[in-house]
Amino acid sequence: MNRPVLDELGLAHAAHADALASGDKAFVPVHTGTHDVRIGTLVDLLHRHTDLVPPRTGHLGNWEDIALGRSGPMDFNTAICRAGYGYPLIYGFTRTEAETEGGDEAYQPGSLIRHGRRDVLTLRTWDGTAFVRRDRDRPLFCPVVQAEADGGLVPLVDLHWRRMRQIPEFRFRQWADVLVENDRLVTDMLTLLIEQADRTAKQGTRLSELISQAARPDGTVGRCDVIRDGSAYVLDGHRFPSARALAEAVMELVRALVEPAAFFARLGELPPVLPVMSLPLTNVLFGLLDTHHPEGAGKAAESPFITHLHWGARAMAGCPPRRGGYLTRRSTVRSLRAIASPLVHHFDEARPLAFVLLPAQAFMLCPPSTSPADTELMEGLLASLRAVGPDDAYEATLGWLARHGERLSPYLRGRFRGGSGVPADGTPRSPAVPVEPDGFRDITFRQACAAVAAFEEAYG
Repeated sequence: MNRPVLDELGLAHAAHADALASGDKAFVPVHTGTHDVRIGTLVDLLHRHTDLVPPRTGHLGNWEDIALGRSGPMDFNTAICRAGYGYPLIYGFTRTEAETEGGDEAYQPGSLIRHGRRDVLTLRTWDGTAFVRRDRDRPLFCPVVQAEADGGLVPLVDLHWRRMRQIPEFRFRQWADVLVENDRLVTDMLTLLIEQADRTAKQGTRLSELISQAARPDGTVGRCDVIRDGSAYVLDGHRFPSARALAEAVMELVRALVEPAAFFARLGELPPVLPVMSLPLTNVLFGLLDTHHPEGAGKAAESPFITHLHWGARAMAGCPPRRGGYLTRRSTVRSLRAIASPLVHHFDEARPLAFVLLPAQAFMLCPPSTSPADTELMEGLLASLRAVGPDDAYEATLGWLARHGERLSPYLRGRFRGGSGVPADGTPRSPAVPVEPDGFRDITFRQACAAVAAFEEAYG
């Protein structure tokens, strides 16, 4: 199910489907926010192909109020996952929120948020002899953090994962589970990429594109230097004897997300610094490991190339053309192609990859069921958008907001504030379901992105 999906979305040409099928291209990204694909066309496709469920990559953290439709800017997760347009694939290589920048302020994994109220967790990390309390002066790398809970220490990953599994109607899956299930293949792929890195032509892979950071047991994580020394590799002063040893070390932190108790039990035996898999490599593996078929039903059909549909949020997808996301930046695409190409050519399990990015923030235009007046107003906006060309959607939305924006609820306007995440201001909010206004499925993702960008300009 590769070419038919692209044909139904009208994206075969944009994805260079013929070049993917012939093997002339190994990786092609397609951002639906830059194409005139009706939202309804995608919804209809997903209803027909029930085994195709694009991942919505969210972060480890507080999902209870997200699932209840009262999470402000995070409500697009609710719209996508409750309706079955996608499922939450959880990425755990994040950092706790802190007094300094760099932590995850959206999902706030260093706290528990219930009914809009935030309880700050007491966090501990390893200092070489014991797990000691840490203050909030700097973010901590979630896989190596424990929290004081239930009268003892609980891995932070476990604490959140237990709560997330209790949320009905959300089919959570850990990104790390997918890698661990394919442990041998992923380790072999990593080994090949590490061995070839920095040795090939200008378009080849760099070590820094595979291992972007180094983490330590005390919770610190940051950019690192990986230096080749003969057949060995030196990471921030620690020597790994081979490419495979370095690849296996990368998988240690992945396994920490899946089996946190076992990770902490052997923490003293592990290297003092561990390599963190890069985001470009992670994104390639999202597609190659078939995360768009969470039940595994589509694997046999993915030939001669893979069409991977993926819901990206504000950072990954952005709101083109006003604000681009990281995935389609020229430098990122170069890295993605450099990573995918040797994998496609060396592994039978890998196929050329069309990465179709779906902008999740389109659903920020869907008001909560608790605000019927917002729904009526948004139907007027959508009617205005359908009356103009796609290139005029941004200006049309700005004009509409100037005339009608103050009539929208503070909650809906607040979705578009910059840097906002799950609300934790203590304000009680009723559970809600995002409502697709009449006409929502008739606009294109390009129009929706332009409209969201206008809202961000007006209220961000």
